[in-house]
Formats: sequence, structure tokens, C-alpha cells
Amino acid sequence: MDVKELSKEELKAELERREAKEKKDAEKAKQKYEGNRDDLVKKMCSAALYIHQMMKEFKSESIQKLDAFYEQAKAYGDVRSTSKGGFSLRTSDGEYKVSYDRNTQADYDERADIAEQQLREFLKHMVKKRDKDSYELITLLLERGKSGKFNPANINQLIKEENRFNDPRWVKAIQLFKESHEVRLIAYSVSFYTKNADTGKDEVIKLSLPSIPTINEQDDGESNADATD
Repeated sequence: MDVKELSKEELKAELERREAKEKKDAEKAKQKYEGNRDDLVKKMCSAALYIHQMMKEFKSESIQKLDAFYEQAKAYGDVRSTSKGGFSLRTSDGEYKVSYDRNTQADYDERADIAEQQLREFLKHMVKKRDKDSYELITLLLERGKSGKFNPANINQLIKEENRFNDPRWVKAIQLFKESHEVRLIAYSVSFYTKNADTGKDEVIKLSLPSIPTINEQDDGESNADATD
């Protein structure tokens, strides 16, 4: 088509046709791209959700089985008698190991606040001038961390000093600290290990996606090792 032979009206119509075609082609390209993108993302996320559910069920099943086996392992001597729930089990040949941890956090309820108030009152009126060393020690042990919570190690040390004074406020405060102590279960964790045939050391079986090396990453590592040699 020779546009020079077209009238102004025909030229305008041709330009509009071409613009419409370009717009239609761009829309088709956009729909194709978005379709490919959405299909890719949906399939990968669906697979991730499936794996996530499998890992969730696997973790729950592992915890249930290890909890059920705990007393048996403790009675047999495979778990320390002082264990608070965390333990490790290893196969007879040493090839595999499972480590089970109950992550806990020591905390204190509102009675600890009352105990602190009584202790500070006691320190102010009875100890500050008479026993400077005790005053500084107890004041230090009562200090809270950045989170505003008591340090369990400090409170335990304070409780060990319960016979230092016989004042009713002191006795009552120490008793309140004892009663206010509670241990909260934060989370369970289970780790799995296999022994490296070359080094003889335990290697964690990685179940976290970012920590699992890909084939390409493994190849790069081997290539780099070869280059170094």
C-alpha cells in the first residue's frame, strides 16, 4: 500500500487501523505474559504449600513419637535423668541421630512486681545505711533487662540469699519470687543428622529451603575446589 496515494481520510483510517492492531497485539502479548507468569507462580506456590503441609505433619508426628518414646529412653538410660524434655537419640551404628529440644523461657507473674516493691522498700529503710554491700548486691540483682523483665539467673541468685535477713518483708518477697516463677514453652524443635562418611562428623539433614544447596551450587563448589587444587 502506497500511503502517498491515499487521501487524508484514508490515511487517517489506515493509521487508526494500525494503532488498533498494535494495541491489540500489545494486549495479547500482555495477556500471554501474565498468563505464563500466573501459571508459574501458582504452580510453584501450590507445590510449596504441599511441601509445607507435609513438613508440618512430619514435625507434629516426630514430636508425638519422640514424646511417646521419652519415658522408655529415660528408663533405659538413653536420656539423662536430669533432662527437662530435650534429648538426642542415635542409632547403634552411629549413622543417624535425632535431636529433640523443648525451647522454654523463664518468666515471672505479677507477684514478682509485688516482691520487687517490698524488697526496694526494705532496702531503703533497713539496709541502705547499715549494709552497703548487701544493698548494692540486691539492687543489682533486681535490675531488669531491656525487655523490662527480670533476669532469671539474678532472681535465682537472690533466692539463694533468702537466709541473709529475717525481716518479714524480705521473707515475704523471696517467697513471692519463688511462687511467681513460671516456665513457658515457646516451641519444639527437631533436628536430624547423618554421619559424613569422609569426616566422621554429624551433618544436619537440611529441611530449610534456603539452607539446601542446589545442584548448580554444588557443582560450583566442586569447580572452585578443583580450581584451588
